[in-house]
Amino acid sequence: MKKGVPAKVLLVSWSLVTFHLASTLQVYRQASTRQSPQFIVLSAEKSTSAIVAPPPSLFWPSRESQNHNVNNEDAEIELYQQQVFDSIIKIYATHSEPDFIMPWQKKHPTSSTSSGFVIDGNRIMTNAHSVEYATIIQIQRRGDSKKYKARIQHIVNDCDLAILEVLDEDNLGMATSEFWENVASPLEFGELPQLQDEVEVLGYPEGGSGLSITSGVVSRVELQEYAQSGMHLLAIQIDAAINAGNSGGPVVDEEGKVVGVAFQSLEKAENIGYVVPVTVVQHVLEDIRRNGKYMGFCCLGATFAHLENQDAREYLQLNDQKGGIMVRYCNPTCSAREYLRPNDVILKVDGIEIASDGNVPFRPGERVALSSYIQTKFIGDVLSLVIWRREDKDSEPRLYDINVPVSPSVSLVPEHWDNKPPPYLVMAGLVFTPLSVPYLEACNAWSDYVSDPVSHLLVQTRKSHKQEGDQVVTLIQVLAHPSNLGYDQFCDLQLKSFNEIEVRSLKHLHQLIQECKEDYVRLKFMPTGNLVVLKLATIQAVTEQVCHDYSIPTPYLNYDDSATMVSATNGVGM
Repeated sequence: MKKGVPAKVLLVSWSLVTFHLASTLQVYRQASTRQSPQFIVLSAEKSTSAIVAPPPSLFWPSRESQNHNVNNEDAEIELYQQQVFDSIIKIYATHSEPDFIMPWQKKHPTSSTSSGFVIDGNRIMTNAHSVEYATIIQIQRRGDSKKYKARIQHIVNDCDLAILEVLDEDNLGMATSEFWENVASPLEFGELPQLQDEVEVLGYPEGGSGLSITSGVVSRVELQEYAQSGMHLLAIQIDAAINAGNSGGPVVDEEGKVVGVAFQSLEKAENIGYVVPVTVVQHVLEDIRRNGKYMGFCCLGATFAHLENQDAREYLQLNDQKGGIMVRYCNPTCSAREYLRPNDVILKVDGIEIASDGNVPFRPGERVALSSYIQTKFIGDVLSLVIWRREDKDSEPRLYDINVPVSPSVSLVPEHWDNKPPPYLVMAGLVFTPLSVPYLEACNAWSDYVSDPVSHLLVQTRKSHKQEGDQVVTLIQVLAHPSNLGYDQFCDLQLKSFNEIEVRSLKHLHQLIQECKEDYVRLKFMPTGNLVVLKLATIQAVTEQVCHDYSIPTPYLNYDDSATMVSATNGVGM
């Protein structure tokens, strides 16, 4: 090659040069930028010195090693294992979470990787926290370099599960056939494992990019708190490590059947991982099949007292009755309120005896909380209860058989906004939002030292609805403006009343502002008792000016009963 003549050489294919054999190299060469590229063949003449190639299997798997001889039975087992492994999906997500202190804004985007697996209906199951507030979701098959777009079909924060569907290249919302061409059959669901059963956790944890398989045994099956929602549901504890990236991956038994979904681990502990049990997974899928969407885990809507103290049992005249728990309080909005009364003692549910500590038999040698059984029911189901009741103070208590419907559990302070932006209302610079767990987390409410207002807000998380739709309306901050001087340091306060009318929800506050006919607006807050007074005639203009100054797109964002977004573009709708 002449000096100064640029050349680009791309090796296309090669054949090994061996002793006394000629070989050829096919090369793609461009002699100069002005000439068209062309293929040439370089010939290697016979060598006078020996060039011995090492056995291919020494440094790289050969075709022979990939097709090693196995008997038919082992081949079938290996084939089935490969099919299971091919059903494990790696999930890439870019998250854009809202800023719960300034709910009209979003935080800086973050990215994550997690695991999932194929289920029937060309769907992929993973954890809810793996795709929470995800703006971009991509999925990748095992051994494939291509990533495919996906979106959330259903998200179930209560038990930390999500179901994804694959999108076509044009993002039109139809499942692409290309992704499913080489994907193995959906994984089968197995039985709830017994204690000491061996299981395997499949997924893509941190520390590498390939599929990881870790083994362990089942240590416990009992009620546990799910970190994603704060709900207490049945969970499996295993001694296999569940690390970042394992989330959403299946936990399988010796037959390769799914017995649960990995979702969390215990901090400051070694090899303690938790799995969403197959019974909970199948309950969610059945709920979606029946209703077209997830409706929630059911409950009685009552709080109970254990009856382990003998004096308490004598006071209730339980006599020879065994076990039982006493009804302390029924939520005003629950369906059981019409059937249960305070001081009722529930002895049996669907023929299952309830112990005095609130547990019921589960499997031989195992007991779980009563709520674990009630959570297996669906909306519209009815529980058959045997209760011990005294009709009045002058009558003797006796047994009653009653049927009580169950209903979904709804918290006064929501754990999540189900991937939607948090509602808010801006009025003359005062920013209100319904109290939620994400907001409390943003305020570091569970740290060692918090202010009195934040402590008051924490207490509200243990309260229940008085009426359907109730919320704890909270003043989260005041955006400074000349009209609200003196109030600009107020924050983390519960709004108690608007012109002496109790505020029930953000929607109710918006309605009160719209219907206000008085010259002044008086807002009273708890727990401090602070009073804010604003002139009604100036609220509209001040709100518009504040929204302009702080780049707030709308002063009011909320959701109606069908979860449809409602907003106002002019002031607060007065």
